[in-house]
Amino acid sequence: MWVRVTIDGQMTIRDAMACADGMPYVGYCDRITPAYAQLVGLNLFHGFRTAVKQLFRSTRGCSHLSELLMFLPTAALQTFASDVPDSDDSGHKPYQLDRCHALESHSDAVQRYYPRWYRGQKPG
Repeated sequence: MWVRVTIDGQMTIRDAMACADGMPYVGYCDRITPAYAQLVGLNLFHGFRTAVKQLFRSTRGCSHLSELLMFLPTAALQTFASDVPDSDDSGHKPYQLDRCHALESHSDAVQRYYPRWYRGQKPG
């Protein structure tokens, strides 16, 4: 099962497609995949999860595909994190740092993309 979305710079979904390559009830489960075109126009950061729950609740969607969608805002944020310059002067460490192996404070990625938050080579 998979869901593919195309999003713009404001994180609004411009195209969406769902597919159930593997499913428990072939010929039945896959009938709902066209409904996921309703994702078009939703914004990942403004009410997305609530909208998904409304649009695809109960028999209006596939529980498996809908569950996959719950992680989409986080995945999008992380995908485009390196496109946002480290120019925030608030003094707050960017949210994504130290939340995944690539963005550990001691990593080369942090040294490159977030130099002021780089903590040097990992001890030991």
